[in-house]
Amino acid sequence: MSDRLASAVPLDAAFAIPFACTGSIHHNLKAMWKIVPYSQEHRDGVVHVVKSVFDEYGFTWEADGYCRDIYDPHQTYIEPGGMFWCAVEQSPNDNLPPRVIGCAGVSFHDGYCELHRMYLLATCRGRGIGRALLNTCIEHARRSGSRAIRAWSDVKLADAHRLYLRAGFVRDNQRICDDPDQSPEFGFWKEPP
Repeated sequence: MSDRLASAVPLDAAFAIPFACTGSIHHNLKAMWKIVPYSQEHRDGVVHVVKSVFDEYGFTWEADGYCRDIYDPHQTYIEPGGMFWCAVEQSPNDNLPPRVIGCAGVSFHDGYCELHRMYLLATCRGRGIGRALLNTCIEHARRSGSRAIRAWSDVKLADAHRLYLRAGFVRDNQRICDDPDQSPEFGFWKEPP
């Protein structure tokens, strides 16, 4: 990661909040989660999170097509000047590496920032983690000088839509995505970020 990007989100911007995230690995255990910049060690976890959400909603997974950006967020988002983060959790009762439970990225365009791949495991929703990921993206857009932030979201993702609206976005558009399902998406816009 370049020095410019490393300094764009200071270490004190990472969140560390206790919560009980239930799932197959950490069923009913107290755990700590935080938002961290993406690194290669998170790759498989990011793929797992996004694929889990695709499976949950019946979206088509196309590893060598529409979903190929998920396999290398560094090349897709960070190298061109954007950023990508992971929500990771660590149970205090085990010595395993942190587990990726969510992700989000941004890219920059002429005067605005676009939110990408904001996903959270179903078992970890409703605990403020999605809001922390979104706030991290918004703050990064603000610090980077963007005048606005854009999000596109499949019409099926009602929880995400509520999150965007509570964060001050307005729903301003609709399109058909270029994914394999030709999914309808709502557009959300926040100005200033």
